[in-house]
Amino acid sequence: MQVFARQTVSADIPQCRFVAHRGLSGVETENTCAAFLLAAQRGYWGIETDVHGTTDGKFVICHDANLKRVSGVDFDVRRHTLGAARKVALRDFGGEEAAGSAASSRSDLRVPEFRDYLSICAKYGKHPVIELKDPFSPATLEKIVGEVRDHGILDDAVFISFLWKNCLGIRKLCPNLPVMNLDGLSDAAPLSAHLEHRIGADFHYGKLDRETVSAFRAAGLPVCAWTVDDPALARSLADIGVEYLTTNVLEPAAPAS
Repeated sequence: MQVFARQTVSADIPQCRFVAHRGLSGVETENTCAAFLLAAQRGYWGIETDVHGTTDGKFVICHDANLKRVSGVDFDVRRHTLGAARKVALRDFGGEEAAGSAASSRSDLRVPEFRDYLSICAKYGKHPVIELKDPFSPATLEKIVGEVRDHGILDDAVFISFLWKNCLGIRKLCPNLPVMNLDGLSDAAPLSAHLEHRIGADFHYGKLDRETVSAFRAAGLPVCAWTVDDPALARSLADIGVEYLTTNVLEPAAPAS
């Protein structure tokens, strides 16, 4: 569940790298340039976002493929062009909590293009943490990787997905980059498959225990927990070896190194 606070909560956990979930989405409308810029100007190590494809072969930023939750408009970005998606006005903060509110007139509360997000990460030196939402083909994954490369930040990028096939596709294209599965261990993706393909764990915090974290860390694979908004929970995850925390509202007490 996403937390909306309009202000962050400081957390002094120097052993963890903080990732702003959909931008600083506890303060600004998720997955907008406003949320990305706010996170970029603070001490976060990385900024997480969600990528969908459009009918004209472009890439847009939104968590749900349908924008109804964040705009009130029944609009599936996968069935429209980039230009059409950019015309949808989003609500000013709050998602489901603002379900009765009107869309904002703010020009920065629109569906960003993927390159908008990448430009902000590049300008402010933040690691792009890119969730691949759709079941992308190998050619489309290559195009996504190419856009990150064109912005000069491919070496800083992290790719994540609930879809194991996306994880495998990115691993093939980018042998040395961090790739993490969001879905947890499963019959389709057991620990042995993660280790074989060198795919890390970006699991819901409830799926992480000391044994699981240790297995990934021993193999030199990254471990991230989502979505962590309680300082005490964040400290307990750090204590079992979690390296990265994806959060809506926690802000690192010291800037990321």
